Amino acid sequence: MRIISFTLLLALSLSSSGQAKNPFLNLKFDKVVFYDFKDISEKGSLIVDNNGGLLQTILKQVQLDTTTIKKLNFKLGDKKSYGSGTANCFDPHCGFVYFLKGKPVGQITICLSCNRLYSSVDIPAQKQGKQSQGKDEYYLLEGLSKSFRQFINGLLIKNNFNHQIKPGSQFDE
Repeated sequence: MRIISFTLLLALSLSSSGQAKNPFLNLKFDKVVFYDFKDISEKGSLIVDNNGGLLQTILKQVQLDTTTIKKLNFKLGDKKSYGSGTANCFDPHCGFVYFLKGKPVGQITICLSCNRLYSSVDIPAQKQGKQSQGKDEYYLLEGLSKSFRQFINGLLIKNNFNHQIKPGSQFDE
């Protein structure tokens, strides 16, 4: 009976914290690399190909430590990490690639200028404010929250990456 109660309590706490459908908590990977790159060659393009070959002009790359990965995974799947407005540029200059045995299993590109990210792994928490149905379906306010932007910017600063958030940025006021 205690095991059932604990399982139920755990499920409720994950659900209330927005983590019940976090795909990054179950993603199988053995390393995560944070990339700083020049203008992306094609909008929506990935950072590496299926064989681990670079598709972008990489300026710098850093393998993340376990603590940072846990924080990143939590934030990626948390509804509180999204819900802000966006602009339309989507010219990402940084991103993360999850690898398993040298092959990418998940990729995320981020444009802090327009306040959005693209993930090859579907992120349910990002889809807030659903509008319409079928082919006309879209989501409002899928942009990064101020706290998630600060987390990403902290990683940019820590690793001396380019394109750090400038004071007075449109999405940080």
